[in-house]
This record gives sequence, C-alpha cells and structure tokens, in this order.
Amino acid sequence: MKHVRYSRWDETRKWHDPKSGAMAERVFQELSNYMSWGLTTQEALEWLTRQGLSDPGGAQMMGTEELLQRLRQMRQEILSSHNMNRSLEDIRQEINRIVELELHTAKRELGWSHSGLHAREETLYSLSPREGEALTQLAAYKDRPGFLNDEARDRVEKLLARRPQISELETFIRRHGPQFQGPDSLDFNEAREVMNHFQQISSLSEALRGGELSSISLTGLDLWLSPEEFQSLSMLIGVSGNLESHGFTHREDGVTRLTPKGIRLIGQDALDEIFKHLAQDQMGLHPLNRRGQVRSVQDDTRPYEFGMPFDIDMAQTIKNALHRGVRGRRVGLKPEDFAAYDLEADTRATTILMLDMSWSMSRDGRFPAAKRVAIAMDSLIRQLYPKDHYYTIGFSTRAKLLDPGLLPDVTWDPADPFTNLQEGLALARRLFRRHRTVNRQIIVITDGQPTATYINNQTNAQWPGFMGAIPPDIHRETLREVAACTKEKITINTFMLDDNPVLTRFIGELTRINHGRAFYSLPSTLGRYLLVDYLSKRKKMIA
Repeated sequence: MKHVRYSRWDETRKWHDPKSGAMAERVFQELSNYMSWGLTTQEALEWLTRQGLSDPGGAQMMGTEELLQRLRQMRQEILSSHNMNRSLEDIRQEINRIVELELHTAKRELGWSHSGLHAREETLYSLSPREGEALTQLAAYKDRPGFLNDEARDRVEKLLARRPQISELETFIRRHGPQFQGPDSLDFNEAREVMNHFQQISSLSEALRGGELSSISLTGLDLWLSPEEFQSLSMLIGVSGNLESHGFTHREDGVTRLTPKGIRLIGQDALDEIFKHLAQDQMGLHPLNRRGQVRSVQDDTRPYEFGMPFDIDMAQTIKNALHRGVRGRRVGLKPEDFAAYDLEADTRATTILMLDMSWSMSRDGRFPAAKRVAIAMDSLIRQLYPKDHYYTIGFSTRAKLLDPGLLPDVTWDPADPFTNLQEGLALARRLFRRHRTVNRQIIVITDGQPTATYINNQTNAQWPGFMGAIPPDIHRETLREVAACTKEKITINTFMLDDNPVLTRFIGELTRINHGRAFYSLPSTLGRYLLVDYLSKRKKMIA
C-alpha cells in the first residue's frame, strides 16, 4: 500500500520549484499562450525557454536569451579586468633554472673541452620558447643523455607532473590571451582559475544557444552564478521533463507533442478565454450579419424537475419568484420557481469548421484568432454535444482533414500560400455523406479570397491581378461547389476577417446561393461572435 504524508503548507514552496506541479501548470499555461499564436508545441517550448516567464507574485524564470546576455557581460568583465601576459612566466623561469643547474654541473664534471658538454649545451640552449614543448624536450633529455644534476632532474619531474595543466593553459593563452586587456596580471594558478571560469561560461553559452539544455550539468555552477541565475537555469533544464512527468506533453520521434490531457486543457483554456471576454462585454454586442436569412425562435422552458440537466432559464425563474410576491427588497427563490430550458428538441448535428490556413491569414493576427476558435469549438462540442459529429478542415493551396489531436499544433502554410475554398467545401460534402444527420452546417473562417481549386486531380492556383481580386475561373468553380452544398441541404455560415469590397461581394454571392449567413468580424471578436452564434443555433435545432 502506498502511504502519503501531508504537511502544513510552506510558503517557500513556490511555483518555481523545478519539479513541482505548480511549475508544470504555470509553464503549460505559457506554452498554450504561445501555441495560440500559431506555434507548434515544439516551437512554443523553444520560444518559452528563450523568453522565460514570470509569476504574478514577482518570481521569475529567466529565459536563455537573458541568461546569454548575462554570460556575455560576465565574459566581458573577465576580459576587461585581467591579462595573461605573465601567466607562464614562473614556468619559464623554472625551465631556465633547470638549464642553469644542469649546465653548471656538466661543465664541472665533463670539462670545457668534452664533446658531451657541447651536445648538452646544444640541446638545452635550443629548447622551444613554448613551455609545453620545452617540457617535452626536457623529458627526452632526462631519458638520454640523462641529467647530471639531481636537483635539476627533480625539478623537471615536478614540472612534467604539471605538464597537462601547463599545456592546456598555454593553448588557452595562444587562443584567447590577446583578448585579455585588463590591468590585473595573473600568475599561473590565478590564470588557471580564470581559464576554467571562462571555459565554463563558453560551454554554458554554447549549450544555451544550441538549445541543448539536457546536456548542462549544474555541478559547480552555483559557485559563480547568482541565486536568481542558478534557479532560472535549474528551471529551464527541468521544463521539458516536468511537463512530461505531469502528463502535459510527450516526446514522439524526437519532437515534443501534447498528450490528450494537454489537448483538453488547451481547448478548455481557449473556451475560458472567449467566455471571459463575453462576460466582460457590455450588453448589445452583436456580430454584423448581412445577406443571410435569420429567424427568431423563442426557446421553450418548463418547470425544473430533479434529475433534469441544470440548464436554467434565469429570467423566467426570477419572473416566477416575482409572481409569488416580493417581501422587502429581496427576491426569494423557491424550488418551484426554477425553470429549465426544454432540451428535448435538441438533436444530433454534424458540424464542419473550415479553417483558412493560407498566407494571407498570417496578417493582422488573423490566424492565431482563427486557431483559438477552432480549438475552442472542438473542445466545446466534445464536452457539450459528445454525440455530434465534428470535423475541422484546413485549407490553403490544398484542403485536408485536421487531426483533432494535432489541432493545437497547426499553423498557417507558408509553403502553400493560396486559398482553396472549393476543395475544402468538396471535402466537407464527402464527410457529411458519412452521417445521416438532418442538421448539417459548415462554418468557414476566412479572409475571403479564393485563389485555388482542385478539380479532376489537378490544382489550379493563380495570383489575382490586383489586391482583393478573385480569378474568374476560380470564382466560378468555388460558387459551383457552394451550389452543390446547397443542393445537399448543407448550411454555410462564413466568418469574414477582411472588409475588402471585392471580397465582401463574393461572400455576399455565396450566402445568397446557400441561404446561410455572413459575419464580418475583427480577429479580436471572432471567438465571441462564432461561439455565441453556434450555441444559440444549436439550442434551436429541431429534427
């Protein structure tokens, strides 16, 4: 049996604990914000790690860009504070002392005219000016002909034990020494410390620039990073793993993707955001509806009974209470006052949302707004109307059915810039034929400029002659597909994100043929208009 121990809440346990659920939730919230602007999960995660995030309470996770800026400042401070002009001077002096001791003994023991003295002098006087190479030569000298002076030999052996450190520093000075222009001259040990610090900064900077956060070891970094920097780095390293461990994301073929839990949460967030704005709007907010046939139907209500869905008609409920009489200034509600909407007329429906993913949707925040609405609609229908059939079609140069699980990852198609509304409608008609539902609706979110068709296995894509124009043959074939939808009793409601007169006339033709409706909206109000319209019509469906 698994035992769980509970303890009193500790204020020090903040969201910035790299492994906490609060941290995962906060990061996922920011991740979904980036994704709403058209980024995939992987792109959003990379952008989040670059930018970092802040907590409303003041805590912060610095992103890689800010950390890199701080590392550049550290690097510059080191370069402007120190120089390494004399860092190997002690080593060179020790080499010179070894040569001096050895030749002094050789002259005394061999004599000035001995050939062996001349050979030793030639070797020792021709040592490399580079300390590492000079040590290699002294090591060879130690083996043959061998040191005559015991102290010199002992000194060489001590230097040889330090040869890796000496060679490393020597190489570092050759590569970076000229950059050190500060007033503080470093000796060998000081230069080694600065070199190690400089290399740590360079290694960490390289990992941050390349996004290789998993390769970073935190060991020892707390000795020279500030607490804020160290904490931010710890959180950045743990971001991806924390999201996975709490079930928001998973890795698939080396790419980060949302789990079903993550997809549901993003859909719910999109819904909450739209309804939050609805609650804040003043009364009288209505979409502009043109050239459509609209009829008003009064929703039926009946007394609420235990076990009925709690879909309360609040206006009728308060009226019932008022009919009983009011005492003082308060209206007292009793169980018999409650009235609920009669949902018996609701029936199964098939709805297809067509999402314009062409190049033109990248302007003015159009695609992010459309994507948020598509995610919100998918979440709304799956929650409230699970028996309905719902699809999302994306259309640019070609049209395609979008996988609901990948919907948060979709973005506009930079490589397919055209708008193929005709193929999108044709694909929708094929999907409708799978289901025998009476209520069939297409919701089109577009900026309204068809520039491509797909007929007889051939794509016809054309740039218009001027801004906002529609090529005549594409205009004709698109409206022919609208007429086919109309013949099959499919309603098309279009949400337009452009008010160009040529485009609005085209949408006007579309609605006249189909008897649907057209709404002209800004990206900022698209979600409010679309969801309110959908919910109001969904309640009035009659089989």
